[in-house]
Amino acid sequence: MIQKFMDGKKKYSAFIITVLATLIPMFITEPEAQKTVMDFVPSLAAAAAGVFYILTQGKVDAEKEKVKVVELTNSNGIASKPPALVAGATSAAQAQPAQAQAQITPVVMAPPPFVAKEFHEKVLATVRETYKDQNPCTVLYKARDIGQLTKCVHISQAVEYWNYMVDLAVFAKDWVAEETKKKFGECGWTPEAIAFNQDFNGLMRSANNLSQLATTKIAWRERLAPFNDTLYGVGNLAGQLLEYSSG
Repeated sequence: MIQKFMDGKKKYSAFIITVLATLIPMFITEPEAQKTVMDFVPSLAAAAAGVFYILTQGKVDAEKEKVKVVELTNSNGIASKPPALVAGATSAAQAQPAQAQAQITPVVMAPPPFVAKEFHEKVLATVRETYKDQNPCTVLYKARDIGQLTKCVHISQAVEYWNYMVDLAVFAKDWVAEETKKKFGECGWTPEAIAFNQDFNGLMRSANNLSQLATTKIAWRERLAPFNDTLYGVGNLAGQLLEYSSG
């Protein structure tokens, strides 16, 4: 900063010193001395030289400042353009990512499928803990119990789950018929067989209603209580959801 100050003042200080050195002897003389025009020539010449020096040095300093600005600009890696142009380029660069984002299509992840094999393994692993015995009927009921506790992410999962339940129900119905025949003959009916037959018919109706619900655009999740938003609950209430929407 001191060097910059001295560079700006040296052209004036040189002129002032020259003028003072020339003019002071002109006035600090004996009063009776007479001055002629020729006596002032050296002083005027010195003053003219000082003015010329100021103008010349001023141009030199201006050129130096331009060189410094260019060097500073190049060293910073910034294009030597007006601020308005640089700002405009920045705005354009910022606008491009926004346009690119607008063109990006969000990827919709497919819901995880219902894997009947894995689900059935869970059923077989815990059926005896609940029903003490393992047979086609207890397996069906255990699958119902686990389905009541498994959240339904997508209606397609519920459809696959109920298809699995239908297979279990058909197998269980055949088993009940065989066991009843062994004990009571062709025309025998037990209370257990009658109760299972009612469960079987209700399960088939729910599976059919769910298949129909899956083909509609009904916002079924919005109409279910959280504890019914399960694999079993969606199918079990599919008939009511269809009636509510049609009404």
